[in-house]
Amino acid sequence: MRPSVGIIGAGKVGCTLARLLAEAGYAIGAVYSRTDETARRLAQQVESVAVTDIAAMVAQADLLLVTVSDDAIESVSVELSTYDLTGKGVVHTSGVHDAHSLKAAAEMGAMIGSLHPAFPFADCEQATHNLPGATFAVEAEALQLRQWLLEIVAALQGQPLLLQAEDKALYHAALVLVSNYSVTLYAAAEKLLLDMGADRKAADEALSTLLEATAANIRQQGIPKALTGPLVRDDSGTLAAHIHALRQTDDTLAQTYLYLARLSLPLLTARDLPTAAIERLLEEI
Repeated sequence: MRPSVGIIGAGKVGCTLARLLAEAGYAIGAVYSRTDETARRLAQQVESVAVTDIAAMVAQADLLLVTVSDDAIESVSVELSTYDLTGKGVVHTSGVHDAHSLKAAAEMGAMIGSLHPAFPFADCEQATHNLPGATFAVEAEALQLRQWLLEIVAALQGQPLLLQAEDKALYHAALVLVSNYSVTLYAAAEKLLLDMGADRKAADEALSTLLEATAANIRQQGIPKALTGPLVRDDSGTLAAHIHALRQTDDTLAQTYLYLARLSLPLLTARDLPTAAIERLLEEI
């Protein structure tokens, strides 16, 4: 039997999950948020009720999804711990924190865990449309809770990634490298083009096309075959030209480029591509 779901925190993640779970047939028992109007708005969208205290939330839901900011998780857990939580599931959606952030709730009988969607939540509308099919990191020791979470992932057409508590920080770091720092690298590349006088629209068109094609190559070809460019061609002259030009413009960016080149060497080795010339250049530099 599916659990009734309570949403604690009506921000982008809470809004998205509540809407999608309601569409998948889950009963949203109640919505609670520090802003009453936000809670009421979401409750109307999912045919639920907005509550103004945690006690009402505990009474109306079997599985409490704590979709608040990372820093607020423990305080919510402490607030929940003033009630009997026997048989309830309390799960947060943080990528970096493990279920121990909810230990106060566990002391009152709750099954605790975490459910993290590996997805960039820019806004609720975009996420509601695009989240189905994403990967969800699932952490739960209690078999009943793990089953509930796996059923939720399946209902959202997602892919589960089962984690232990000690895995969470490295798991989240991996996601940040690909998602957040892709934006940072894009911004650095865009600045290089704009500083040389390129039109922003033309610069973004060039970079966006490359980024989308790279993501498609990774999906279709996998690692390491998706890697292209001067490293794959053993073109040390091009690499040297890049580093020289970057040093004239931004030494920090030049050092970043060098480090990324070194991180790429194992991909060349995995493809049985020559690396001697590139390695000599990197050692010299």
